Amino acid sequence: MRIVGIDIGGTFIKAGLVIDDKIIKTRKVRTEPKRLTDTLIEITRNLGAEKLGVGAPGLVDKDGVVSRPPNLLGIDKLSLKKILEDRLKIPVIIDNDANVIALGEYKYGAGRGVKNLVVMTLGTGVGGAIIINGKLHRGRDFAGEIGHITIDRDGPLCRCGNYGCLETYVGGPYIVKRVQEAIKRGSPRKGIKTSLNEYKEITPEVISKEAYKGDRYAREVISEMGDAIGIGLASICVVLDPERIIIGGGIANMGKVLFDKIRKTLKKRLYTREEIDIRKSELGDRAGVLGAALLFK
Repeated sequence: MRIVGIDIGGTFIKAGLVIDDKIIKTRKVRTEPKRLTDTLIEITRNLGAEKLGVGAPGLVDKDGVVSRPPNLLGIDKLSLKKILEDRLKIPVIIDNDANVIALGEYKYGAGRGVKNLVVMTLGTGVGGAIIINGKLHRGRDFAGEIGHITIDRDGPLCRCGNYGCLETYVGGPYIVKRVQEAIKRGSPRKGIKTSLNEYKEITPEVISKEAYKGDRYAREVISEMGDAIGIGLASICVVLDPERIIIGGGIANMGKVLFDKIRKTLKKRLYTREEIDIRKSELGDRAGVLGAALLFK
């Protein structure tokens, strides 16, 4: 069976043709919300799909309707499953993007060997998924929206409409905006110089690169992100007590500085004070592609 798995990210769409649990061909294109459905159809036809699984950001209900994806501006409510099935004439299953990443990591990646885990994806936005006793926990429909846990009731406005969401502290665009504003004000921290002001364009990758070259301010930015993530995960852990936490997405590539701070904050704030098994995702872009194909298993 030729199953195409697609992972719609806020910045890129990742896709692959999956046959017998292996990715045979891949595609990666920039996300353009205004022509999202056309792009998905072009990719699916190009890869020769007999079935299509899609991981989409935002709230995804059991009928495959995608609502209010915070990082796909201009889309409010989209009957994605119906549109794709009507035009492609093949079976289509739509799920939340973090859910399909969790499925991929659970079966093929960093989630192997445990039955209870939490997956967090860090990129343009912050996604989350929960697996309990080997199965995705969906609640009524929308469980796992970790990025929209409130960690500061007086915090910044989030694209979801709430204030102080975890995503506003660690989502890519929010990080970049804070750094840019700090640089415009002059020295980002009293007495601290930074090489970041030499860049015309600030990106999370630039912040990470300079941090590992020794830039003190860049390291502080990453440390503050790790602290925010640790605070959010502490709330998750006291409720779910997972065996393992998997963190993926482009921001996770900030590496040791980020993960060390996450672990330190989590241990400090966790009721049990026990070490939690936190791992970086193993599959990268392949997780969402494989997980979307698994929707048909």
